[in-house]
Amino acid sequence: MSKESAILAFRIFAGLATVVLASSPSVLVYRIYKQKHVGVASVFPLVALLGSSHVWVVYGYLTDNYFPLISCFLYGECCAIVFLAIYCYYSTDKCHAFRVLAAALSVVAIVTSYAIVGTLGYTGQSTSSVNTIMGLLADCGGICLYGAPMEKLFQVLKHKSAVFINVHMVIAGLTSNILWLTYGILITNPFIIALNALFVMANVVTMVLYRIYDPSKHPLQDGWNTHTGADNDDELEVSVRIEMAPRREAKTAKTASTRLPSPVYVSLPSP
Repeated sequence: MSKESAILAFRIFAGLATVVLASSPSVLVYRIYKQKHVGVASVFPLVALLGSSHVWVVYGYLTDNYFPLISCFLYGECCAIVFLAIYCYYSTDKCHAFRVLAAALSVVAIVTSYAIVGTLGYTGQSTSSVNTIMGLLADCGGICLYGAPMEKLFQVLKHKSAVFINVHMVIAGLTSNILWLTYGILITNPFIIALNALFVMANVVTMVLYRIYDPSKHPLQDGWNTHTGADNDDELEVSVRIEMAPRREAKTAKTASTRLPSPVYVSLPSP
């Protein structure tokens, strides 16, 4: 196989892997839809999918990489919008979800504005320089995307259960990283190589932890999120209700019974 054929093959494989990665949260989101609550699921992976996909779309546009960058990550951006709509609808802490989303959208807006202004030449940079900076920003977005499933690794170690890990997203991410790493090596793109080499190792570590703390063998214990201490004392309420009505009724009945006329001393009418 020639190098050109290998590049084309891995470009297709990398694109398909990106589509699978973008679709992987659908398993979790469908579970949220069926249960009508988000459970222990975090909003961060979905927000990371939205922000990272958008930055890679912009970078793909600047470098004329319509496939797989623009087409596949545009699909990921659309998926993220749908997933976030469902998550926010069923979230019990909507304020937190909207704050995280607002922060991500602010960063995305700044990055997009820089790409537009830089491309038009208002920053005094060359096109190559703007593309380099956008490549670095795309790598940062990729770190957020591939690192999102690892957000709760501390919770996994603390509670000895891997229920917090979105294993479908980790598997899809690992597959995507391997294919993108190979594709990056073939086209000699340092941004793609560095990012995916890092997360091949990180995803392997995450999968090892999932294997060690398999949720089927190490389920999450009841009361795992129960807070103890003074906070609970403040939440305790003692309700005391004194019911006086029965005593009054009894007293009234007793008084009424003492006022009944005696059947022995009844005055009779004169004949």
